[in-house]
Amino acid sequence: MSEQRVTTKADLIAHIERDWALTNEWLNSLSEAQWTTIKNPDGWTIKDHVAHLAVWERCVIGIFHGQPYHITLNIPELVFLSGNFDAMNAIIYQAHKDAPLEQVRAHFQATHNEVMQLLVPLTDADMHKTYSDYIPSKPGHHIPIIDIIYACTAHHYREHLGWMQEMLSTAG
Repeated sequence: MSEQRVTTKADLIAHIERDWALTNEWLNSLSEAQWTTIKNPDGWTIKDHVAHLAVWERCVIGIFHGQPYHITLNIPELVFLSGNFDAMNAIIYQAHKDAPLEQVRAHFQATHNEVMQLLVPLTDADMHKTYSDYIPSKPGHHIPIIDIIYACTAHHYREHLGWMQEMLSTAG
């Protein structure tokens, strides 16, 4: 998938809503067995992908509560600072792999709803503030939060939707 960039709150919301709807339409078509028994080569089920999406989407909530990523993700700061997403995701996977399906689905929905509510009062100017503006204890992080929100929502949904669809198509 080609990377898109959003520059306004309205554009961000439109992308999130579109990709959320596509992802959920597909997820809602699955049986419980498809959610929990089909695995990718790394051993992840569709349920594991959805748990992962919810955890990373919580990073948006963390930003608005002044929490650095590693705290929201519940991973050691040094692992986060390493930039090794495979290591980070392995920790997240281990923490959530045994969660019941309904808990994962409910957490995914609740997290998304909370993110969308947090976006309501924001202006375009707020969206172009940086991570460091929201987390002063982390100076030097000059990524606009609109890019972070997009990466943790719309872009991430599309990325994992493709992988989950591939899992299902190769399962038979």
